[in-house]
Amino acid sequence: MKAISETKRKPNRLIHETSPYLLQHAYNPVDWYPWGDEAFRKARTENKPIFLSIGYSSCHWCHVLAHESFEDKDIAKFLNDNFVSIKVDREERPDVDEVYMKAVMSMTGSGGWPMTVFLTPSLEPFFGGTYFPLTPRYGMPSFINVAKGISGSWKTERKKMVESAAQMKNALKEMYDLKKDPNSNIDDSLLMECYNNLASSFDEAYGGFSGSPKFPTPSNLFFLTRYSKLKSSKLAINMVTKTLDSMMRGGICDHVGGGFHRYSTDKYWLVPHFEKMLYDNALLSLAYSEAFLITKNEEYAGVVRETLTWILREMRSPDGGFYSAQDADSPEGEGSYYVWNLKDLHDALGSTITNPEVVSKYFSITNEGNFEESKTILTVKPLAMVASEFGLNEKELGTIIQKTKGMMLDLRNKRTKPLTDDKVVTSWNGLMISALSKAYCIIGNEEYLKAAISATELILKKLATTVDGKIRLSRSFRDGEARGEGVLEDYSFLINGLIDLYEASFEPRYLETAISLCDSMIAKFHDANGGGFFLTDANTKNLIVRPKDAYDGATPSGNSVAALVCSRLAEFTSRDDFRNASKDTFETFWNIMTNQPSSFTEMLVALQFYLAKTKEIVISGDPKSADTKNLLNALRSEFLPNSIVLLADKRLAGLTPLVKDRIPLDGEKTRAFVCTNFTCKLPSTTPEELLAALTE
Repeated sequence: MKAISETKRKPNRLIHETSPYLLQHAYNPVDWYPWGDEAFRKARTENKPIFLSIGYSSCHWCHVLAHESFEDKDIAKFLNDNFVSIKVDREERPDVDEVYMKAVMSMTGSGGWPMTVFLTPSLEPFFGGTYFPLTPRYGMPSFINVAKGISGSWKTERKKMVESAAQMKNALKEMYDLKKDPNSNIDDSLLMECYNNLASSFDEAYGGFSGSPKFPTPSNLFFLTRYSKLKSSKLAINMVTKTLDSMMRGGICDHVGGGFHRYSTDKYWLVPHFEKMLYDNALLSLAYSEAFLITKNEEYAGVVRETLTWILREMRSPDGGFYSAQDADSPEGEGSYYVWNLKDLHDALGSTITNPEVVSKYFSITNEGNFEESKTILTVKPLAMVASEFGLNEKELGTIIQKTKGMMLDLRNKRTKPLTDDKVVTSWNGLMISALSKAYCIIGNEEYLKAAISATELILKKLATTVDGKIRLSRSFRDGEARGEGVLEDYSFLINGLIDLYEASFEPRYLETAISLCDSMIAKFHDANGGGFFLTDANTKNLIVRPKDAYDGATPSGNSVAALVCSRLAEFTSRDDFRNASKDTFETFWNIMTNQPSSFTEMLVALQFYLAKTKEIVISGDPKSADTKNLLNALRSEFLPNSIVLLADKRLAGLTPLVKDRIPLDGEKTRAFVCTNFTCKLPSTTPEELLAALTE
C-alpha cells in the first residue's frame, strides 16, 4: 500500500472548509465530505453505509490514523467504492460528537478520538470504535479489515444491521429522555456524598482522582474548594492543593513556555499527551487563582502568571479572540518540541549561567532522561530544596531559574513549533474570559482585564447577531467568518464569562448582555416540559436525537453552567424565571446524579450556589476613587464563591432592585452594602468594616 502526496492529487471537498482539522485532510485520497446534505443524499441515493470519522486538529492518534490509513491510496479507493466518508471536527460540531460518542460508548464501553463510526444512510449508528491500526496488533483489528468486514456485512446482512442501528437510535433516545421530577428533594445531601466519592478515589501520593491516564478535572477542584468553604473541611482543600502541587511540578506542566498539556498517560503527572487545549488552561488558570486566594501560596499565583503569559503570547488572535489548541506533534515526533537533554540545556545557557548543574537539578535533566532517546520531560523540584542542596539563597535561585527559562524558551523557539488550531470557539473563549476576569480581580494585572474585554468584544461583534429580539451565537470564527450554530455551552459559558467580566470591570453593558443572552438561552434550549436544557435548539437538522446531558468531564457540561448562571442572574435581578430554570435543571438530573455524584461536580457547584444564602454586595461610590478601590481590594482578598458584586449605577436601575436608593451622590463617601435575600446590614465605609460584615 502506498501513500500519495498532495502534489499528485486534487483536493477533496474539505478544501472549502475553514476548520484546520478538516483542512488537514483536504488532500487525502479519501473522497471526504463535510457533515451535510450532500453526503447524506449520496448515501441514500447509492444505498451505501456512511463512514463517519470524528477528531480534532491537536489529537495525536487522529494524526496517526490519518497517516496510516487515510493517506493510503488503496485504503482510500476501498472507502470511496464502498462508503460515503464524512469527516467532522468535534470542536465545530460538539452535537454530532456527543450523539455518536454516546453510541460508541454504549457499543464498546469506552470512547475517545479519533472516533470511528459506521452509519446507515439515515444516520443511525451500527458499529463504532476509536483508533484502528494499519495492521492488526494488541488485539485490535486493522482499519482496512474493519472496513472490509462492515462492507461485506452490509451487502449480505443489511437488514440485520439496519435493525441493530434502529435499536441503537432508540437506546439513545431513551438515554436522553430525562424528565424533571418535582418530587426530588433538592437539598445538600449529595454534596457530602460527592465529597466522599472524591475522597475514596483520591490519589494521596500524587494527587488527582484516578490511576492512569490522569486528567486534571478542574470541576472536581472547584467543587472541593467550595465544599471546604461550606464545611470548613481541611481535607477537601488538601486534596486540591496536593493535586495542584503535583501538576505544577510534573511533566504535564510546560515549565519553559507556560501552560498545561492535555493529560498525563501515567499516574505521576509525568508523561503527558503533549497537546495544549485552551479550555484546560482557562480552567486550570481559574483553579490556581482560587487556590492562591484561599492559601496565599505565591507559587500558585506564579503558575497563573506563566499560564496566562503563554496564552496571551501564543494563543491570542490579532483581533482579540483565543485560539483553540496547539498540537502534540511536530515533524520530529510527539512531544519532541518540549523535551531536553543536557546538551540542549548547555546550548541554551551558553556561558551566561555559571552553575548549569543547579539548573539541570531543578529541571531534573539527566544523561539517562525519562523519555524517548534519553530525552527529559521537564519536572521541577521545590526551589527551597535545590537552594539548600547547593547552598544558595532561595530568592537568588529563583532569579537564576527565571533567567534560565527565558534562554531555554529562546532556544526552543528555534525548533519547529507544533501547529496551532487558530479557530476561535465561542464557549472556550467564554471560559477564558472568566479566567482572565478572575485573575485580574485576584492578582491585579490590568492586562488580564484588557484581554478579557477584547475577547468579549470580538465575540459580540463577530459571533453574535440579534434575531427577533433574541441574541444568536455562532459556534466558531476563523478567517473572518463565523461558522455553525452555537450550542448550549456557547451560551452558558459566555454568560458566565460576561458576569465575571462585569464583576471585574463594572461595565453595566456586560451584565445587561448576560441577562439578554440568558433569555435567549432559555428560549432556544430550555425544555419547558421535561426540564433542563437541550444541547441544540429545536431547529438543528440531521441529528437522530436531541441530546440532553449533564456529565462534567474535561469541561463542565452546558447544563451545569446553565444552572449556575441562571442562579447567579436570579440573585442580580430577583427574577423567578431564572431561579426556576435552575431548579428544574436540578430536578431533571437529580436521579442520575444520586447514582454517581462525582461525575457531576460542576452541577453540584451550581447546586451549592442555588442553596446558599448568597451574599449580595453593592458598592456605592466613584469607581475611580481610592475609597472604592480599597473596599474592592478588601473584597477581592476573600474567597466568596456564593456571592454577587454590583457597583451601584443608575444604568442598572431597571435590571436589579439592589441598586435602588444606593446610587452615590457627588462627594459622598464610598459605602459597601452586604445583603442576603435583599436584606442588608449597615453600610461599611472601611475595609475592616466590610470584612467584618462578610464574616458575620
